Amino acid sequence: MSHNHVIKVLSSWRLLLTITLAVGCLNSATAAEQTWVDRAVHNFGAPINTLWTEGELAFADDGTMVFCSAREDLAVAPGDPRDLYIATFNATTGSWNQPVNMGLSVNAAPATDVDPLRKGDDREPWISPDGNTIYFKSDRLATTSPRNANDIFVTHKINGQWTEPELLPYPISTNAGNEHCPVILNDGVTLCFASMREGGYGGSDIWCSQPDTNGQWQEPVNQGPNINTASEEFHFMQDDNDVVYFSSGRPGGFGGMDIWSSKQQSANTWGPATNLGSVVNTDGVDICPALPPGNDTFTWFSYRTDNSFGSSDIFWTKKINLITTP
Repeated sequence: MSHNHVIKVLSSWRLLLTITLAVGCLNSATAAEQTWVDRAVHNFGAPINTLWTEGELAFADDGTMVFCSAREDLAVAPGDPRDLYIATFNATTGSWNQPVNMGLSVNAAPATDVDPLRKGDDREPWISPDGNTIYFKSDRLATTSPRNANDIFVTHKINGQWTEPELLPYPISTNAGNEHCPVILNDGVTLCFASMREGGYGGSDIWCSQPDTNGQWQEPVNQGPNINTASEEFHFMQDDNDVVYFSSGRPGGFGGMDIWSSKQQSANTWGPATNLGSVVNTDGVDICPALPPGNDTFTWFSYRTDNSFGSSDIFWTKKINLITTP
């Protein structure tokens, strides 16, 4: 990527997020008024994307972003495959501040001497609107026998410090489901996540649970055939219109993994899924949607090669470019 192209990418993202944070949401332009910024897919640019893999992301209401990266220069330990990072946006300068590794103990160092599956892989974060709670998946308690590659954890920010991550116990985390991609829906209480547990449609399915009156998680509910298929489904993300976006390898896409949408009809019931179309999806891997503040912009990560800093990068486009569920 040329230096001038990088500058264009950064400038367009700075302009968009500055306005989004200042106003709360942007007015959608009509088709006749759309500029290249409105129509294009944009790379987040530096310092977020690097020559290493950048992936799953989520936003707090103030624009704070949590995401994962395989960058080696800021990793908590040598050989650590993924860490969680926090990035804040400076509306005054119109640019992202340097991402900060969330450090030990939010990110676990490799512990393959304890079990070969404990590689220090921490990723797939979701951050609460107030920015004080993060759910994520980690292999820090992985076991070879029984084979359990990862579980779901939660950490809270108290007096400016992130707490030691706590395991979300059974029936959320199990020894067989390899639970990952936790998200809290817009109701503020429903936890959705991906799991390969028994009773699904095949591969990883999306399941949801709510706490009971004692604060204990209830038995998760499979989200049904409009969401789950015999392929892989994961990573729910719901917008203000109760449309959920998720990753799926189901037939009918553009190849690899695509992002689809579905409209919520009632608790644990969703309408037919709609592919978001060729602006977002390619013949490669396009996954893990996230929604910045406001209701105008859509972000995800992709291995697309037409606008990349290296491996997978984080991208954004205007929501008006998506084919979504009515």
